[in-house]
Amino acid sequence: MKFLSANRILWFLPLSASLGLPLQAEVLPGLSALSETIVRESAIAFVNTTTSPGLEGATLNVDDGNRQSEQWRSSLGFAAEFTIRHRIYNGYWGLALVGGSLSDKVQLTSDNGQPVQLDLTRDVIALRGSFGLSYPVNRYVKIRPYLSLAVSDLQTESLVDGLISTAPVSAPSTTIRLNTSAQMLSTTGSVDALYSRWYGPKRLELSAHYHLIYTNAFSEDNPVLETEAWNDVLQLKSRFSAPTRLTSMGRPWRWLVYANHTNFLSQESISLGYTSLFEFGAGMEWQMNIKPLDWFGWQMVGLRAGVITSSNVEGFNVGLTAR
Repeated sequence: MKFLSANRILWFLPLSASLGLPLQAEVLPGLSALSETIVRESAIAFVNTTTSPGLEGATLNVDDGNRQSEQWRSSLGFAAEFTIRHRIYNGYWGLALVGGSLSDKVQLTSDNGQPVQLDLTRDVIALRGSFGLSYPVNRYVKIRPYLSLAVSDLQTESLVDGLISTAPVSAPSTTIRLNTSAQMLSTTGSVDALYSRWYGPKRLELSAHYHLIYTNAFSEDNPVLETEAWNDVLQLKSRFSAPTRLTSMGRPWRWLVYANHTNFLSQESISLGYTSLFEFGAGMEWQMNIKPLDWFGWQMVGLRAGVITSSNVEGFNVGLTAR
């Protein structure tokens, strides 16, 4: 792994800060290029790429030559429309338990040329709830505005070998293990534009999703993460499905192919190593079409697998789906 010069020390920002590594001068002297502003943005970027509405499970590997990291996210939840009687529009609700992790390994060089090695891990778990409305525009298009509230707990562990101390440079290097935590409250305003059209038994679905996120972060052991910020995310999704000859309990199975694009519009590339992702995949779904008590409609359950790619990013998404 390469050593980084002082003029590239900004690369370290997302690793140290979003993991909760304190940046006070007495802890990290010699890393003068560190910016608390970018540190805070990096912490929020990790939480947003894990907990934002519309983001499914994924495993991502980032390698830009100087940085190697692995990030994964997963969620268990449900979202659906429910009937509001005597109204042209429906209600919308969702509830999800979300988790994610990021692991980084990096070697860098301080302002005075002393090497520093870091093994960093951060984990987040969150509970997200959503509520809104769904308005039909015509037989093919509907608009869905809704609000989401997510409460996140961020736990961090940082193992620093060769951390610069106040002793002379010739003194033996130190090894320090830091454990910190932060809690984040995110409020998201979302607007989904959904298009669906049947061509006989085949179905085409297109959608655009915009999320505006306001995040408050609180930490008792790392004042750097006492912050708030606005962020936004744009998603474009497409899928095409058709029936197969397979049936289970009299209900058909359908094959599908899909392509998605996610753009973290206000996220800097140094935060996590990427600002956008492309996903392409295929799967099989079992058609159910049930709606008990008018509170949720359960259309499909199935399996799907996809590949994720972007600049310096490779990844995949395999899992059980329900909608």
